[in-house]
Amino acid sequence: NDCGLSLGQFLYHNKHKIKDDVVYNGFEILDESDFEMFKDQYSATICDVSDIVDLVKDGKIIGIIGGGSEIGPRALGNRSIICDPSRKDMKDILNAKVKFREWFRPFAPVCRYEDKDIYFDKVYESKYMSFAPIVKEEYKSKLSSITHEDGTARLQTVRKGQHELFYDILTEMKERDLTAVILNTSFNIKGLPILTTIKDALYVLDNTELDYVYCKGYLFKKR
Repeated sequence: NDCGLSLGQFLYHNKHKIKDDVVYNGFEILDESDFEMFKDQYSATICDVSDIVDLVKDGKIIGIIGGGSEIGPRALGNRSIICDPSRKDMKDILNAKVKFREWFRPFAPVCRYEDKDIYFDKVYESKYMSFAPIVKEEYKSKLSSITHEDGTARLQTVRKGQHELFYDILTEMKERDLTAVILNTSFNIKGLPILTTIKDALYVLDNTELDYVYCKGYLFKKR
């Protein structure tokens, strides 16, 4: 399908063998050279993983932009919006006030690879959201914003070396004895492609009910 077109072009123009996973070999942040300017404009503050978990558990919605953008599969951590899937109204808030799309559109969960069997039944490793396992009965109400009508969820599993930020967020949640699952969706709004600039990320921050943008270890809030 169309997901292979960009990868095909990449391989065509790079004649050497590609041995590594190319999922994050898309565009780097195109205006990364302007980072200091944006940081000053928004009075961005240093933010660590513990801070991110505090915000997620407080019901905040955070856009993440960093590194190379995803090729093919989307929203695998470098161009993502994350929040707490245990809040029953979170799916409706995201669709109506951030993504501006139909009410029935679903969202995906992320958990650590080693925790997948805690929350899901008959689950495989799913680095690219390729599978939709069944949410275990005891977690369907706790994870209502990522559970489909048929009881499944399009899961992304992460290992430490796969996506360090997501893994560290989930590990911090686990260490706090929280349900170590986050809701994840692509960082864009209806009618626009996945963003590739800090400027576009801050546009979403200023023009939707997104609460924060996280970039390069800093937290941006609405001006």
